[in-house]
Formats: sequence, structure tokens, C-alpha cells
Amino acid sequence: MLHRVVEQRSMPPTQRVLEVTPDWLCNEICTRREQGYFFVPLDDVSTSPRQIAITLDDGYADNLTVGLPLFERLQVPFTVYVTTGFIDNRMPMWWYDGQFLGLTTEQLRQLDASPLCTIGAHTVSHPHLSQLPADAQRLEIEESKLQLEGILGHPVRHFSYPHGDYNDTTVQICRSLGFSTAVTTSGRTVRTDTDLMTLDRINIVQP
Repeated sequence: MLHRVVEQRSMPPTQRVLEVTPDWLCNEICTRREQGYFFVPLDDVSTSPRQIAITLDDGYADNLTVGLPLFERLQVPFTVYVTTGFIDNRMPMWWYDGQFLGLTTEQLRQLDASPLCTIGAHTVSHPHLSQLPADAQRLEIEESKLQLEGILGHPVRHFSYPHGDYNDTTVQICRSLGFSTAVTTSGRTVRTDTDLMTLDRINIVQP
């Protein structure tokens, strides 16, 4: 689990944990390959050992401008989970002091055009879903899926729980909407008994 790929880390420590530089990420990817791991798109993820699926949450513009060139150079597939309220700067990212850092509609289409990239949904406004009633949860999840499908013109099959926060109702909604997978922020590796609607992820933090 990643968030931003930036040329230079310049934010305060509380936000800096969301940022990695391309050189550092390149080294991490190459090291894992040397260790015998291989990188797979989320559509192909399984419980086979030594598989890694790279995911990035929220939908930052730098996923396209900085991240995509690196992933293309290394030929590494990746998934970007987009909070649709951040598209075209409709909503600020409050954890970045209200900055507008999201993808534009055109940038989202450019990212989606890469055969290496899979676009997933990440709600409309990035709430703590478990704190919402069922109808509000469904609205956040379904609307983000429909909005992305309207922009991209194809099904969106994957979902990420904002803040890693969900309950049984959230999982049931994701199943009913036809998502193939939904991911958490558990910090654990995927096991053979892992539910595809609660796939574990490990947050990768640059020191």
C-alpha cells in the first residue's frame, strides 16, 4: 500500500509517511525482484507465495506524473484507488491542509490508458465507512463506482476501504455491488484463507 510518488519529499512528518520518491521505490522494487518476488496486477492476485500487487490510495495527480513513468520503466503493474470527490479539485484533501492534489478527469483517463494500471474505487468523500448508516455507506461506495465508470467507460471491479475502516455491512455492500476485491490497511500479508472482500495490505513507508 502506497499513496504518493513525489520527486522530493517536502511535507511535515505527519504527511511525509504518505510519500515515497521514485528512486527509493525503484530500489524497493528491484530488491524484491532480486529476492525472487514478482509483481502482478490486482486482477491476477492469488495466494501463491512471492507475489506482490502494488496499490496506491486516494488518486493523487503525481501517481500519473511521477509514478507512471517509473512503473512503465520497470514494467510493474499497479492499482490506483480514486476518491472521486478529489477529481478536478472538487474537494480538498484535509490531511494536506486543504490542498488540491487529486487527478483531473483527463489525467485519470491518461492513467487508465496504461495497460499497467488498474483503477479502483475509494468512495466519494473518503469517510470512515463503519461510522455511517448502511444507506450512506452504499451511497459513498456505489456513487464512486458509477462516477469512475462514467469517466472511464468500463467496469470498476476493485475497492479500497478509506482509512482501512469497514464493518460487516460495508463488506456486504461491496459484494452486492459486484466488486471482485476490496482491500484493507491491516498490515498483514494475504493468506490462503483471506476473503477477497478483506484483502490484507502492508503499508510501505520510506524512512
